[in-house]
Amino acid sequence: MTQANDYETDEAENIQAPPRRGLFRRRAAPLLPEAGAAGAPLTAVMSFLAVLAMASLLMVNRATSEWTSALRSEITVQVKGASPADIESGVDAVLRVLNETDGVLEAKEKSREETAELLDPWLGEGNAAAFLTIPAIIEVKAAPALRDNLDLLRNRLTTAAPGATLDDHARWHDRLSGAARSGQAMAFGVFLLVMGAACAISIFASRAGLAANHEIVSVLHLVGATDGFIAAEVQRRFFILGLRGALIGLVAALAALVLAGLAVRAGGAADNFLPSLRLGGWMILWLAAAPTATCLVTALTARLTVLKTLSKQY
Repeated sequence: MTQANDYETDEAENIQAPPRRGLFRRRAAPLLPEAGAAGAPLTAVMSFLAVLAMASLLMVNRATSEWTSALRSEITVQVKGASPADIESGVDAVLRVLNETDGVLEAKEKSREETAELLDPWLGEGNAAAFLTIPAIIEVKAAPALRDNLDLLRNRLTTAAPGATLDDHARWHDRLSGAARSGQAMAFGVFLLVMGAACAISIFASRAGLAANHEIVSVLHLVGATDGFIAAEVQRRFFILGLRGALIGLVAALAALVLAGLAVRAGGAADNFLPSLRLGGWMILWLAAAPTATCLVTALTARLTVLKTLSKQY
C-alpha cells in the first residue's frame, strides 16, 4: 500500500501544470530579434517630417483656393479726379453704368477711411487721408460670363468717367497661381524625399538585421522555413516598429503645428499674408495618412529587401 502511494505521488509530481491562459498567458518571443531593425525614434523623425510636408501642401492648397476664388469673382474700379467733387461725380457715373450692366451681381464703394487704411503701411497712419486726394475704389462682384469679356464694360466706364480704370486682377491671379504651384511642388518634393529616405533606411536596416541574425535565419532554412515566411516575420517587426514611430511622429507634428499656428496668430501675420492653419477633421485625416504611408513603405521595403537578399544567399 505504501509503494502504491509513493508511485502515485511520483506520477503527480511528474505531471506539469497546463499553461496559463487569458491575461496571464506568456507572450511569445519574436522569431527574429530587433537587432538591426529601424527603431521607433528614427521612424518617428521620418513621420514627423512627412506630416510637416503634408501640412505645408494642404496649407498652400487652402490658401490658394481662398485667394484665387476672391480674385476670380471680383473686379475693382478705381475713380481718380483732381478734387473730391470730381471723384464723387465720377463714382455716380460709374455706379449707374454698373447697375445697368448684365452680369454685375454687386457694386459697393469703399469709404474714404477704408481706402486710406490701404495706404497706411506705405505712407504712415493718417498721412494719406490728411495730405492726398485719394481715388475712390468700387468693388464689383461679376458673373463668370461678364468676367470673361470685360472690354465692353471697360470702354463704357471710360466714356462715362474719364478717370475710371477697371482692374480684373489677372496679373495678380497669374502670379499667385504660379507661386502656389511652386509651393505645392516643393512640399510634394519634400514628401517624396522623406519617403525615399524611409525606403533607404528600411533597406539598410533589413540587411543589417539579416546579417546580425544570420545563424537564426540559417536554422530556419534548415527546418524548412521558406523565404516568404522569413520575409513576413521581418515585415511584421518593421511594421510594428514603424507604427510606434508613426504615432509618435504624428502627435509631435500636430503639437508643433498647433504651436506654430498660435505663434502666427499672436504675431498678427495670419490676417495679412500667411495662410491660417485650422486643424479640422479632414485635415487631420490627411495628416494621419502621411505617417501611415511611411509605416507601410518601410514594412514593404523591408519585405522586398529580405526576399531579394535571401534569394542570393540560399
